[in-house]
Amino acid sequence: MPLKLLKDLIAIPSVYGNEKEIADFCQNLLEKETSLSVVREGNSIIAYTRFDPSKKCVALVGHLDTVPGENDYTGQVIDGKLYGLGASDMKAGDAVILKLAKDLSRVTPKYNLLFILYEKEEGPFIDNGLRFLFEKYEELLKRINLAIVLEPTDNAVQVGCLGVIHAWFIFRGKRAHSARPWEGENAIHKGYKLLHYLSNLKPKAYKFGGLTYYEVLSATMVDYEGGRNIVPEEFRVNLNFRFSPTKSESEAKSELMSLAEKVGAEKVEFTDVSPSAKVCLDNPILTDLITKFNLQVQAKQAWTDVAQFSAHGIDAVNFGPGQPSQAHQRNESVEVEKVLENYRILKEFLLN
Repeated sequence: MPLKLLKDLIAIPSVYGNEKEIADFCQNLLEKETSLSVVREGNSIIAYTRFDPSKKCVALVGHLDTVPGENDYTGQVIDGKLYGLGASDMKAGDAVILKLAKDLSRVTPKYNLLFILYEKEEGPFIDNGLRFLFEKYEELLKRINLAIVLEPTDNAVQVGCLGVIHAWFIFRGKRAHSARPWEGENAIHKGYKLLHYLSNLKPKAYKFGGLTYYEVLSATMVDYEGGRNIVPEEFRVNLNFRFSPTKSESEAKSELMSLAEKVGAEKVEFTDVSPSAKVCLDNPILTDLITKFNLQVQAKQAWTDVAQFSAHGIDAVNFGPGQPSQAHQRNESVEVEKVLENYRILKEFLLN
């Protein structure tokens, strides 16, 4: 069972940017305890079975890093929950992946299998380890017919995902002393149209196959130049746009540029752009998984790396044993029974 593996993974610190030790552990296990072909790029790993051209290909995918955090009960099982940083997000999923790699590498599974464990998911998209795997091993990864990303979903299947844009809306004025504001032009005041627009903006619903995704736009940070007795010459508002799976990155960026013109922003700086993911409810492998185990299906009202697979034309969903409510929390935990259930479902599905 994957519980021992999960305890081993939790015991290895792997905060974003420090994944070498846990990658070494995973690589050593895959090379010594499976018959899989194993490749490593930085602190990311791909392991795969011999390809049978008569079979479809399924990938099991997880990131190795965690956010920083504290846990007073690391390694302890209390009331059916195992505690530790990353327990739900997403070392429980990683443990299932490693255990299935061990179990299925020396038998004849129903599908060709890839196992992907990668670094730097919890930071900027530009540094994401999966991006570099696609750059170097795209020909291998393009064989995938369905990628199952074991992010925490409480064993529901979450399909699609919203795209994400971070952009600075920049308003410019003229610097002056606050005792004589008429000598300048207050850049903060020039941002009022944007703030008024956002304060009245409601989530916009998009429906797919009975699922609803909510497109939202929020101001999340502000910055300015000057001091408390200075009329500022520049005011910057960071907008976080979670856009519908119906839209491309370019379409979402165009909408923000139109908004900037409407509210009088002088400049827009895009700092992070991540694509949305296709809602792949028509994928026959996914349909079989959902039907066979009567799994709950949900819309993914967030961003995950299913979007990277989707951008490369590969169907992908989230299906993992962790609890979403535990992600990035102090004293993070995972329900042990959910880990065992996820393992049993995937093992039976991939074998038969």
